[in-house]
Amino acid sequence: MRKNGRTRNSGYTLIELLIVMVIFIVVIIISSSAFNTALTQTKKVSKSEESNIEGVIGLEMFRHDLEQAGFGLVTEFDTIAPDYLEADGTRAALYNDAPHGLPRAVVAGNNISGDAGVLAGTDYLAIKATTVGLNKTTAAVINKVCQRWTYINGLSPPKLWEVSNFVDNFVGNDYVIAIQQSYKNGELHRKLIYNADSFSVKYKDLSGSFVPQSEAVLYYYYGIYYDSDDVKLRAPFNRTDYFVNRASSTPSSCAPGAGVLYKTVMNQNSGSMSDFSFPIIDCVADMQVVFGWDTAGNGLDTYTDADMSTTATSLAWTPSLSDPSDIRKHLKLIKVYILVQDGGKDLSYINTETAMPVGIAGEANTLAHTINLTGPNYQNYRWKLYRIVVRPKNLM
Repeated sequence: MRKNGRTRNSGYTLIELLIVMVIFIVVIIISSSAFNTALTQTKKVSKSEESNIEGVIGLEMFRHDLEQAGFGLVTEFDTIAPDYLEADGTRAALYNDAPHGLPRAVVAGNNISGDAGVLAGTDYLAIKATTVGLNKTTAAVINKVCQRWTYINGLSPPKLWEVSNFVDNFVGNDYVIAIQQSYKNGELHRKLIYNADSFSVKYKDLSGSFVPQSEAVLYYYYGIYYDSDDVKLRAPFNRTDYFVNRASSTPSSCAPGAGVLYKTVMNQNSGSMSDFSFPIIDCVADMQVVFGWDTAGNGLDTYTDADMSTTATSLAWTPSLSDPSDIRKHLKLIKVYILVQDGGKDLSYINTETAMPVGIAGEANTLAHTINLTGPNYQNYRWKLYRIVVRPKNLM
């Protein structure tokens, strides 16, 4: 019996099978090509959003501080804002929020010029959080107060821990700030608790307004500083600044156009940033800071330079670095680009890079500071660009 000209036992011809196989192979090749293209692009994007600072301990410290930005910062005061002090110094004071402002998690200066304390053309970055302070060391205790927090409700009086338990707990001379935390519309609010005399208190002196008066109220305590003296803290947060400086202590092996990347920490007693100053990496020619923002609630949609004077793309609304709330809600990515000397001076090597971009280039509006490495301050040196990429997790 035949059907459509073919018997029931007949199969496909060799030509038909070959045609099907060719079509099938073409489809696989096209699919594989598209997959490889997508995979390659994904790798490029992923790589561009990763840090490349492996093995550089100082830059790992920098990355850690960036991740801590905003931790424990207050988001609101009472009806009357308390008076507090912050950093002293001509340059450092430019990034203060004192005497009454809510603290900003990050504050930056763009392409600094005319400042004897900062290498011309580089950026300046201040990071604020309770966790970026120094751990005070005494003969009796190596204290890590700035890494600690705890909470107390109205039912249980504060427990004062003995020095022998200092590894895990607060000790008596730990200065803390008291905060009442709450969530409103999915947003974390931290209200600073203070009295007429102070906004901070030693842990051993917790009493009065620094202790919740109702069993339904919960107070959180963030460690700031350890001190055996009765010295009130300057600010209800800690602060660390990063900048490049060409000082007399810059190693002679560095190119004439390079300096040293420093980390400084605010002294809670004096406000000095120079009392606690640490070289992070030598022979740095440039440091540039770039911020990534989500301005519409749909994910990261633009980048800006350190002071937001330049935006990569046009937006209907641009957040403000002067507004702590904008930083908490809309800052999603921080990139720091650091151009570092690779090796010593080599007279047989002549650098040919006339416009080395440090930052994000290729956008509608470039966010890169360019350096002419053929100039006499750089030409006999090789350079490496380090990139720190951080998605802040402690802003909200």
